[in-house]
Amino acid sequence: MAIITNNEEALRVKCSDVLPEEVGSIVDLLEKELEHSERMGRPGIGLAAPQIGIAKNIAIVRINDHYKINLVNCKIKDQYDLAMFKDEGCLSFPGRVENTMRYQEILIANNLVEPNSFILTGLPSVVVQHELGHMLGILLPDVAIKKKILVKSKLRPNDLCLCGKQNPPLKFKRCCGK
Repeated sequence: MAIITNNEEALRVKCSDVLPEEVGSIVDLLEKELEHSERMGRPGIGLAAPQIGIAKNIAIVRINDHYKINLVNCKIKDQYDLAMFKDEGCLSFPGRVENTMRYQEILIANNLVEPNSFILTGLPSVVVQHELGHMLGILLPDVAIKKKILVKSKLRPNDLCLCGKQNPPLKFKRCCGK
């Protein structure tokens, strides 16, 4: 298998839930493809089944050796603190990075592997939102903040700054508006 690149039609597939007996083999395929991508000079920290041509609700997140999550039939139950995330990338769009609006904290539910809900914050939250988006046919270009909108929209002094430098975001007048 190989990661599908720059083919939005192939990436916008309708995914079905994963059966318990399918989990192990699909996770193995995703891990092998993520490792292969890294060896080819395109490191990633998450990969969803639709990216390798499998229309199933499963993805992996591998931020480092100590932070590994298997997302199986997951849904975001609640989300908090929308903020701009700078330079988000995607293995299906090599070399492309975009600023996106993502929630800094999310509550995940309905995971087949770990049936209880759990909370993710920061980078893991962003990666999980990205990978779950793949399962819904939502791609990086869909969530990218349009540069024209940023240029055209005039921020008032008390609006939250969209630069993404501060977490939580400061008012524009206290950040980039100085």
